[in-house]
Amino acid sequence: MTLKTLASATTLLLTLSPLTIASAQSDLDEVYVFEAVDSYDTKSDRQFSVTGIIRGEPTPKTIDFDEYTTYAEYGNFVRTCERLSLMAMSKPGQYLLEVRRTMNWGGYYQLTGCRLTRR
Repeated sequence: MTLKTLASATTLLLTLSPLTIASAQSDLDEVYVFEAVDSYDTKSDRQFSVTGIIRGEPTPKTIDFDEYTTYAEYGNFVRTCERLSLMAMSKPGQYLLEVRRTMNWGGYYQLTGCRLTRR
């Protein structure tokens, strides 16, 4: 294993380490799996959109994630999703980007995580 390979693996693990995605899904969960990411747009520290090809769909689609929460660490989720989206954009077709959110008791969606997996 070369030093470059080791550094790349370490960087990827450090990028993915702050992720926490619940293993059990409720009926209120929405999961979007992007096979390709064309753009990522941050609208605020709590709002962003992802444009790309969603698994099983033939054309690009933009999904807005307008999350309403007072959770102080929410901005960290947005930054993590941003990093993972940029990684997916840099190597088209190599990764799947999964963005998950769930509806909370107030009828609003809350981001519950992002995951990047190698194909």
